[in-house]
Amino acid sequence: MKKNLSLTILFISLIAWMLPVNAQTNDTAFMGPQYANDIFYSLENGTVKAEPRNNWELGFYTNTWSAGIIINDGTGMKLFTYPKGDTTAWNNVDTIGIKQWAFSYNSDTTWEDGAFNRNALGHPDYGWGIYNAINHDLVGDSIYVLQLANGSLKKIWIQRKKSIDNTYIFKYADLDNQNEVSVTLDVRPYESKLFVYYSITNQQVLDREPAKTDWDLLFSKYMGTTVNEGVRERYPVAGALSNITDTISKNSPVADDFEDWAGSEMNGNRTTIGHEWKDIDMSTYTWIIDDSLCYFIKNEKGDVYKLTFDYFSGSGSGKAGFVKKLLSLSAVNESLVQNSMRVYPNPANQLVTILFDDVKAETGFVKVYSLSGSLVIENMTASNTNQMKIDISSLKPGLYILEVVQGGKVQRQKLMVQH
Repeated sequence: MKKNLSLTILFISLIAWMLPVNAQTNDTAFMGPQYANDIFYSLENGTVKAEPRNNWELGFYTNTWSAGIIINDGTGMKLFTYPKGDTTAWNNVDTIGIKQWAFSYNSDTTWEDGAFNRNALGHPDYGWGIYNAINHDLVGDSIYVLQLANGSLKKIWIQRKKSIDNTYIFKYADLDNQNEVSVTLDVRPYESKLFVYYSITNQQVLDREPAKTDWDLLFSKYMGTTVNEGVRERYPVAGALSNITDTISKNSPVADDFEDWAGSEMNGNRTTIGHEWKDIDMSTYTWIIDDSLCYFIKNEKGDVYKLTFDYFSGSGSGKAGFVKKLLSLSAVNESLVQNSMRVYPNPANQLVTILFDDVKAETGFVKVYSLSGSLVIENMTASNTNQMKIDISSLKPGLYILEVVQGGKVQRQKLMVQH
């Protein structure tokens, strides 16, 4: 009796711990009027930090062996590679004909591929600089002209990255060589973040981000790709960018109850969510949300969420509304595989076969629970056999807990249902 009671308490505790799984939560990312703030958002904990969006111009990817440098393109900034000379032309930069110059922008897919890297030809050429195989530094070989958000122009030269010290050396000035500023930026204090930022306007280094392990999505305004009369163009948009720690799949068109995340191919592109979950009705100037679209997001811990947008206010208040649902908890999965029974096929569609570790003389029970703790199937096992089949065709796609109680022993296994 003691043994059975302890097993019951154990399972009740397990189910109680899993109650948040499959529970829906409505939440909001509030960027403010004109999208004034960047919102760093955790699927587990909600908004982690709100940071003014326009307080920086340059962002340096913090990985020691990276050359990634981004610009704050959501403010309308543009970066031009100076086409009339190399670094020897620093003192004689002119912008005659700049309207015809091509400008660079940050990558849609990869955080590390910033505007300063868009001319990269592959190792050892990383766009703004060339890799030195002797000391592992990157040496700047290009001059850039940076058009700030207010329309003013600065010339900038990323002179060197001391890779071993994770330190950037760069300088910028007015086109007439006035107000020249030289900067040595030590990235090491910020290596827990995705980027360390620099404000040209205020001549200061900025620590803007939470640790990269603390957030999943960045709600912001950025330079994205839009379709105008069938032509894809670059344009500032508001949307959600994903952290490098997460992978995401986009699923459309799907029904409201679609939850087959295991069958969706996930990727690490920063704009898999992006801005295309909404569109504006130009006749009424109201925002329309795509209600046949959902995203599955696997975070750094391996937890899987379903995300569906249901509201967008536009620039008036910068408010994005969405529904999130935890579909799979990685810690639960790992704790449930510690048994000697086998379950196949898994994922399953119609029938599941359970093989026990040995033949039991007595009967027992097979139970299937949803992750919210509801008992959805209960069958009696036959005596003197080491296997049985159960019909799971009536279950909705998703993750379940299969429990076998036989001969005073309890075994549990995760079961994925796919139709």
